[in-house]
This record gives sequence, C-alpha cells and structure tokens, in this order.
Amino acid sequence: MEKAKLLPSLRVPAKASLWYVGSSAIARLIGALGTPIFTRLLTPEEYGLYPLYNTWLGIFTVIATLEVTGAVIYRGFQRHADSCDDFTCSVLGLILTLSASFSLIYAIFRTEINRMTGLNTSVTSLMLMQILASAILSLYTAKARFEYRYRSVAILNIFTAVAAPLCAVGIIYITDIRAKARIIASSLTLTAAALPIFLKIIKESPKLFYKPVWKYLLSRSLPLLPHYFAMTMILKVGEISINKLYGASALGKYSVALSLGMALTVITGGIMSALAPWMMRRMKDGRFDRIRDLMLVLTKLICISCLGLSAIIPEALSLFSSDAYHSILPAVYPIALCVIPTFLSGALMSGGVYYEKSWLSALPAIISATVSAALTFSLLPIIDYRFVSLLTLISYTALAVMNVFVFTKMAHQTPIYTKKTLVIFLLTCAYASLLFAFHSVLISRILLALPLLPLLINVSLSAYQKIKE
Repeated sequence: MEKAKLLPSLRVPAKASLWYVGSSAIARLIGALGTPIFTRLLTPEEYGLYPLYNTWLGIFTVIATLEVTGAVIYRGFQRHADSCDDFTCSVLGLILTLSASFSLIYAIFRTEINRMTGLNTSVTSLMLMQILASAILSLYTAKARFEYRYRSVAILNIFTAVAAPLCAVGIIYITDIRAKARIIASSLTLTAAALPIFLKIIKESPKLFYKPVWKYLLSRSLPLLPHYFAMTMILKVGEISINKLYGASALGKYSVALSLGMALTVITGGIMSALAPWMMRRMKDGRFDRIRDLMLVLTKLICISCLGLSAIIPEALSLFSSDAYHSILPAVYPIALCVIPTFLSGALMSGGVYYEKSWLSALPAIISATVSAALTFSLLPIIDYRFVSLLTLISYTALAVMNVFVFTKMAHQTPIYTKKTLVIFLLTCAYASLLFAFHSVLISRILLALPLLPLLINVSLSAYQKIKE
C-alpha cells in the first residue's frame, strides 16, 4: 500500500509510532554503519575508550539529572496540559540546577572520581557537557512526543545520528586524536543541537523556577532513581568489571557485541516512545484489555525480530568488525535476547508512574541489579568474560518477572498476558540457542530461519491492525 494511502488510515498515535520507529531505525542504521568504520580505524584498545566513556555516561546521567525527563515527565505533561510551555521551562530550570550541582561535586572530588572511572578531567568535562545537552534534547522530544509532533523528533534523531560519526571520522583523519575522537564528536554534536532548543524553550516561557513543578518532579523522580540507576547498572556492571579485569581491549570487543545485540532497541525504543503516553491514557480509561492485546502482538513481533537477528549474527559480526573482534560472537546471542525483557519492563514500569507509586516500581530493579553485581563480581574472575552477557540476560529476565508481580499489586491486573508471554519468551530463547548451535553452518541457519518469514508477515499485519484500532 502506498504511503499516501497508508498514513491517513492511521490515527495520530499510530502515525507517531511509525515516525518514531522509522527515524530511530535510520539513526540506528547510521550508527551501525559507523561501527565497522571505527573498528577498522581503531585498535580494540583504542575503541575500548568509547564504551568505557558511555558506561560512566549512563551512570552519571542518572545521578546528574535524576531522570526527570524519564517516564514521569509524561504524567507531568498530563497534569499541566493547559500550561505546557511553563511546565517545560520549569523542567529546564531543574535540569540546569541539577547538572550544575553535579558539576560542582565533580570539580571538588575530581581526583577521586577520575581514579574510580579511569577517565581524565578533559574527557569527563566533555561528558558533563553531553549530559546537559542530552537532558535538554530529551525534554524537547518528550514534549514533542506527548503532543504527537513526530516529525520534529524524527528530524532531530536523524541529524544527531548523521553528524556525530561524520564529525568523529573527520577528527581522526584531520588530527592525531584517535581514541577520543568519538567522545569529542558526540559531545559537540549534541551540544550544537541542544543550544537552539534551549533558547526556544526560554523564549516560549521564562519561568525557569516554579516550585510546584520542581516539587512534583522531585517527589516522583527521587523514588524512581534507584530503578533507573539499577537498570543502568545491570548492563554497565559487566562492562566496568571487564575493563578492570581484562582491560580496554576486551571491553572494546564486548562493546561490539553490545552494539550488534542491542540493535533491535531501534524497534523497542521507538515503540515505547509512543506507547508510554498511550498506555497511561488507556490505564486512565480502565482499558487494560486493549493494552494486553497490543502488548502481546508487539512482544511476538520483537521475539521474531530477535530470532531473525540471531540467524545472521555471524555474518553481521563480520560486517561490523575486523577479525580481531570475532571471538566475541557467543556473547551476542544473549544480548540480543535481552531486548525482550527490557521492553516488557519498560511497559510494566509505566504502571508505577501512572499510579504514582514509584518506590514500589524501583524495588525489582534494585534486587535485579544487586543480583547482577553479585553474580558478575563473583563469577567473572573464574569464567570467560563473554559469559557476562548470559548473566545480563538472567538479570533482565528476573527484573521483568518481578515487575509483573509489582504491577499486579498496584493495579490488581497486568498489562500483559503473563502465561502466553512467558511461553513465547522461553520458545524464543530455545530457538535462539538452536541457531547458535549451528552458527558455523550457514545452510542450517537458513533452513531454521525460513519459517520465521511467514510468522513475521502475519504478526506484522496483526500489529498494524491493533495500532490502527
């Protein structure tokens, strides 16, 4: 069906979903195309600095911004629908205050923090710039998504995705800066994109401080802080441990596995961006049946996509990187499966935000992160570092299961068909294990992947119908 005929038949939330997923797909594809370039331009040790930077970037972002532009902000936009500009500017004021406070703390304790992270002051300063810029961009995109201004989000996604790697390649070729090139490029690109948005928000409303907004956001975000921190640590604790025990070269290889395995976040990220405000509206209407039906078909779509990726992982890894990185192949399969429980956990967490019981939503993430850290720190010294990916999958799966129980306690019902979802996930894991068993036999993987094609078409049509409704 032609695009002109397709889009008018969809409602605005559905159009937004397509734009978010489409623009994220393009951005992810551009990022993916950059990976083989950088893995060939840089040695594994040089390449390892960027994932180490990103590891601490994720951790410090949670602390420096309290994730005030996370899931809770959609509830804030609902509450301040009549004064969105004032609300947005007040959130900006809070972001500036939080970022400045964290920067001051770093300035005082930079020696100790640098020793802990393994990053120097110049690199960490670039990180602080990027944290602030990313928070401003997240605020803008959250407002645009709430208002279903999907084209704005799409343009921003594509611009940042194109500009950052181009800038990094230019820095590598023009200067003698190598390992730091991607860091400098990312920080400068996001800052350049955030500056006009910052000025636009200030122009629309000068209300940087509004006590009720600050109080609301802090009261809702602080209880969720352990959740965001724990969610970050489940993934990052393995990277930190690998860097400490095996060095930057091993981390560089593992980061390639993460980039490839998490490629399907292009689907889940775009879906969740549009799904979160829609789910809250359906919760308000009490239409959990519609949420369950849509979540089931989306879960099927994501599971089949994971299997599709698993079928081509050896070829994708060869395309992504040079021979020096190919030993990481076994780690990619569990990482690819992590996309499924993280998607479910994101959807289930929206219940805690809607029912404003953030502290209860944080509990599963804290337990999962604690278990993940305990397993990683105790087992990594005696096992191959590639098995960290399996520990990560176990932790994210446990998190999703606990989130089901927590959501049920709050709402007395869940937004998913629990038994059906569990069966689908277990079957997906079993099929992915079979594909890994034949990773060196291309014809076997082709035969195993063929039945997935009609399933993908059928589920995609079902998803389209559900979104259209």
